[in-house]
Order: sequence, then structure tokens, then C-alpha cells
Amino acid sequence: MNLKKLVAGILGVFLLVSSVNADTNESKNTKKIVVTITDSSIVKSGFGLAVANAMQDAGIQSTVFVSAEAVDFALKDGNHEKFAGSSAQEWITQLIKKGGKVMICEGFVKLGGIKNSDMVDGVGVSSPANLAGALYVPNTQAMTF
Repeated sequence: MNLKKLVAGILGVFLLVSSVNADTNESKNTKKIVVTITDSSIVKSGFGLAVANAMQDAGIQSTVFVSAEAVDFALKDGNHEKFAGSSAQEWITQLIKKGGKVMICEGFVKLGGIKNSDMVDGVGVSSPANLAGALYVPNTQAMTF
């Protein structure tokens, strides 16, 4: 095996692991959930957002990653269908107000030419490395809708 490739691979793993441990503001004992929504169905994605809100209400730090066909739900002018009486934008706004996080995958932001002003207030942009890092934080569960 080429020594340069081995060193580059080890460095890459080190950078990924250090990004996982970089968030010093959160206690390692805090329970967390990462909810990934990818489906254009308000039933599926709306349920995921409702679960994230319920978990946040229960004291579990909730982070929602939005990608693929669900990106429209995180846009101000996106799909406003309702699930359990609220639109996805309302679920997202409620979650953020409670201290939860909502992030759109940067690849879909670039593909769609989405600007920050297009997103529901408080929604951020996330790289795949951020998602990978969030999934491996201790005490974290994951769900996908």
C-alpha cells in the first residue's frame, strides 16, 4: 500500500472524528435524536417533523436534516400542505423556537440555487460531514422519513 495514501486516509478519518467532537457546547450526557427527512410526502416528512418536536418537548435535543425531495418543506414558499394541522414550515418554526436545529443539505441548496432568504427563518445549511458527525455523537438515535 502506498504510504502517502495511508497517511491521507488516516488524516481524513482524524478530521471527521475531530468534527464529531468539536461541539463543546453540548453535554455528552444529553440525549439527542437526528431525524432525516427526504420524502416529498407531507405524511412521511410531516410525521418526522412531529416526532422531532415531540422529542424536543421531552428534553431530547432534536436535529432535523432535510434533503432530496423534502427540501421544499424547509422553504418559505415551499409546499404548505398540512400534517396534523400544521404545515412543515410551521413544524420547523416550532422546533427551532424550542431549541431544535433544522439543516438543509448543502448539495441540494446548490442544485436548487436556494438562498438563505428562501429558507424558513432559522434553517441552516449542512454538509454531509455535519450529518455524519451528528449521527456519531454519544447518546444519539437516528430516524429517517
